Amino acid sequence: MSSASLSRAVAASLAVSAALGLPSPARAGFLYGRLSPAGTEPNGASTSVHVSSNGRTVVFSSGATNWAPLGSDYNGNRIVAVDLDTGVVEVVSVPPSGPVFRGEAPAVSGDGRYVAFLTYSTSYGPNWQVVRKDRQTGGLEVASATAAGQPADAGTNDDTVSISADGRYVAFETASGNFGVPTSGYETFVKDMQTGQVRMVSVKSDGSPSGGGCEIEPHALSDDGRFLTMICSASMVPGARTGQVYVRDLQSNTTELISRSATAASGSTAFAYRPAISPSGRFVSFQNRGYGGLGYANGVDSAGNSGVYLRDRQSGATIPLPRPATVPAAEYDSCAVSSVSSIGSVLLACYYTADSAVGRVPQVFLSIPGEGAPMLLSTNAADQPGNGQSGYTLAVNASGLSMAWESAASNIDPDDHNGKTDIFVLVDESVISDTIFAYGFETVPASRQQPAGRFQTVPVVPGTYGSGAARD
Repeated sequence: MSSASLSRAVAASLAVSAALGLPSPARAGFLYGRLSPAGTEPNGASTSVHVSSNGRTVVFSSGATNWAPLGSDYNGNRIVAVDLDTGVVEVVSVPPSGPVFRGEAPAVSGDGRYVAFLTYSTSYGPNWQVVRKDRQTGGLEVASATAAGQPADAGTNDDTVSISADGRYVAFETASGNFGVPTSGYETFVKDMQTGQVRMVSVKSDGSPSGGGCEIEPHALSDDGRFLTMICSASMVPGARTGQVYVRDLQSNTTELISRSATAASGSTAFAYRPAISPSGRFVSFQNRGYGGLGYANGVDSAGNSGVYLRDRQSGATIPLPRPATVPAAEYDSCAVSSVSSIGSVLLACYYTADSAVGRVPQVFLSIPGEGAPMLLSTNAADQPGNGQSGYTLAVNASGLSMAWESAASNIDPDDHNGKTDIFVLVDESVISDTIFAYGFETVPASRQQPAGRFQTVPVVPGTYGSGAARD
């Protein structure tokens, strides 16, 4: 898809967001490229991508040793932060003084200052633990610790973490006895990094624990740390079906059923999966295959459904996102992973057979309120879909104007020869300053080449940015 058509579509989305009473940010042109160390390609795979709410910081886990000189001799995954505004690359999973250590599943605060992530290092406690890095001071703290500062004695679930915009609240799962977990299953907790308070949040509407029946996915916490979304096998509110999506309000101490509709008030008749909450806390996207009584996108049958639904907690509407036009009707309900912005746009990954030679692989799509079928994003300059999986992890920021995803496709960027999973970004120029993208994704003149420790972007969508002018 050309950047011009994308910009027009997002412009339409912003018009819809204004009609809904949502903020409508300034818009310029879109820039689309692959993140790479300056002057070369990543020499290892990158995954678990996350984007700050302001859209300027991208974090991910990477086995590449050449992002920055620091930790280049470490053989394992480390957390990398890329500042799209300044171009600075930082290896995050490193203490103020000491060697790089293992980092997985990062989540970044709203302004990019704090990064919470999983690590398997005895320096921070037994088994998997969650730590939070302050990129401003360099300080590292164990987030999966009790109010007394003791790390989770049985470790944490090696799945995901989530963080609030100010970095104060960190969510994680643990079955540790020193957290007061009453069963052998995992419960979800939120740690207040300022006061040290730890709260169990996987609780039913009556305040009792879930019994190990809940889990969180990436994008679980709202920006203010008030709302947390989770998927639970247990019935968390009276009369709810099993296998549903919920939101826990940490301020009012209430639990809300999300995967429901006017015709399925007790929840979907099918299991729901993979919830993600918008930074504002207003929207929740989730996977729900097989209709489940939640509505048809085409008003007729499930063949029109993508498999992803959007719940507007403000209006009470549950919206079935339509099947992308490029996905055959026989492959309906093929969308799964999603991330939702505060304007209700949804970045999602959908399986379909784009090429018989490639087979059935997921591609990345963008669903915009009121704009019909989701648009295919993971394409090259010729609008050809990627020849490998895209969107195993993905993220969109609060404004909907900064998106990132991982992709194993080798045909999106003509200079992609590393045979690894890479991180791609699609960013509106209004999100970032002129520092890095003054020349867009063209070859940067020698006078503008970045020194070591900075990244480069590789062109995907053709266009001229030599003057620094925005493209519509």
